[in-house]
Amino acid sequence: MQRDSKSYQILVVEDNPGDYFLVEEFLREKMTAPRVVRSESFKQAKTTIINEDNRFDIILLDLSLPDKEGEELIREAIFLSAGTPIIILTGFVDENFAVKSLSLGISDYLLKDDLNSTILYKSIIYNLERHKNLLKLKESEQRYFDLFHLSPLPMWVYDLETYAFLNVNQAAIEHYGYSYGEFMQMTILDIRPKEHAISVKEVLKETKKNQARKFRGVFVHQKKDGTLLEVEIISKFLDFQGRKARMVLANDMTEKLNYVKAIETQNEKLKSIAWLQSHVVRAPLARMMGLINLIKTGELSMDEKISFLDHIIASADEVDKVIRNIVNKAQKISFMNKGKPDN
Repeated sequence: MQRDSKSYQILVVEDNPGDYFLVEEFLREKMTAPRVVRSESFKQAKTTIINEDNRFDIILLDLSLPDKEGEELIREAIFLSAGTPIIILTGFVDENFAVKSLSLGISDYLLKDDLNSTILYKSIIYNLERHKNLLKLKESEQRYFDLFHLSPLPMWVYDLETYAFLNVNQAAIEHYGYSYGEFMQMTILDIRPKEHAISVKEVLKETKKNQARKFRGVFVHQKKDGTLLEVEIISKFLDFQGRKARMVLANDMTEKLNYVKAIETQNEKLKSIAWLQSHVVRAPLARMMGLINLIKTGELSMDEKISFLDHIIASADEVDKVIRNIVNKAQKISFMNKGKPDN
């Protein structure tokens, strides 16, 4: 079998020279040029690890050292390693202790009597890969944490089976008025008007059927003080601590929708003004123009001219009233615009 040519930095904490020599031989049998550093005691290992020039990929730890052993050694070694995988190499045959060691954070527990180059190499490679995957998972969790908790928009995670809140961010707490503790005692139905419960449950059933689908919709929510909100919801399936859940982003559309309604009302008023201009104003204006033309070009008696002038004045008064009406409606529209949102 061809030896692994990758560079490995390995710390072997072993006080027995014979056992150390055997471990080193196993390592060199499978690896081209591993950098192997030996410490004969926990104190020496501590000094070696703290040294900034040392960056170990993995630590091979004997369970019985001159200055420390057993569970105490495991706990202090894990704390000192700062996440570097630790494989125990021991002659101590105790299945219960082996299980406990793994639960404390040890990566693997190997018996010296069963050890050979293949077993040791496979354990090192497996635990290095697992360590990389754990780091990726932590990075993913950190990205989730940043996205979730630093979002300026309300966000929460809810259980797909019970609809209970599993987590909420600070923006949701501030926007809806409930404390974190209160949210954790509630379901997502508790932030909806009671009369909407049945329709909401129907929508939730549909989202459960196709968990992978991103869901988007606008719903009515209710704050702790009873204020109703029109909210755009975007949700996506999430495996949250082993529970099937959905992560939700809530964008309060209340102001925007109210503004849209105001714009629609304004447009109706503008249409009304346009109709007044094209119909109501044109009628008396056309009469005035016709009467003036008759007075100017026709052979009329004085009585007829006076009568026509009276009709012209009446038409002018009619135009004046229409213009005042238009101005009044335009001023109302201008007043409405002063209350529009900045964004």
